[in-house]
Amino acid sequence: MDKVHFTEGKFVAAAFELDQLPSLVMENGQPMPEIAIVGRSNVGKSSLINSLFKGQKLAKTSATPGKTQSLNFFSIDQRLALVDLPGYGYAKVSLDLKAKWSQLIDSYLKSRTNLKLILFLLDTRRVPTEEDCQFMQWANHHRIPLLLIFTKADKVNEREKKDSILNCLGTFQRFLHDAPIRFLHYSIKDPRARIELIQQINSLLTSWAPLTKKPSSVSIVKPQD
Repeated sequence: MDKVHFTEGKFVAAAFELDQLPSLVMENGQPMPEIAIVGRSNVGKSSLINSLFKGQKLAKTSATPGKTQSLNFFSIDQRLALVDLPGYGYAKVSLDLKAKWSQLIDSYLKSRTNLKLILFLLDTRRVPTEEDCQFMQWANHHRIPLLLIFTKADKVNEREKKDSILNCLGTFQRFLHDAPIRFLHYSIKDPRARIELIQQINSLLTSWAPLTKKPSSVSIVKPQD
């Protein structure tokens, strides 16, 4: 596909139920490729989306975990869709709502054949959690193209950045089985990070083949006491 420059972003739809998932198509009538953004609550998904579009307030940001309660679809240059998934982890919401989120996310990841890439966000300052490991294991097992993004990189020094990469990849290594993985540090305060991320997205969409098999199941939001 042609390169996507992230010059025009538009909010398309919010899906709270499976039957609300939109069918997005390009101008030529072909299904629009999709990129999903996955990560813990408060990892910086909304801030990253807005920074990709040079500060456009497409996604709502909040210091309160669990603000995103639906699958939010954005169109990019009318050629690519970005899908913001509810964050997993410590969001202070009811067990019923957590279970509902899990089912909706499971269904989306299992059935969306035009899903081409996942941006997996991790806080540079934190060690991977059990939920992070579960998602990495699932994505690697089902061979879904993945780009690991370490957010809030401006809050640590260069040594801490290197340590976070080594610790994270060391934790994930037992799931990867020597499979290659791409990663980068990201700060919304650094315009170079935006350029690098867009280059990585275009490279991965061009070089990685479409999904060859559908995932069977995934649980990345577990009800907690």
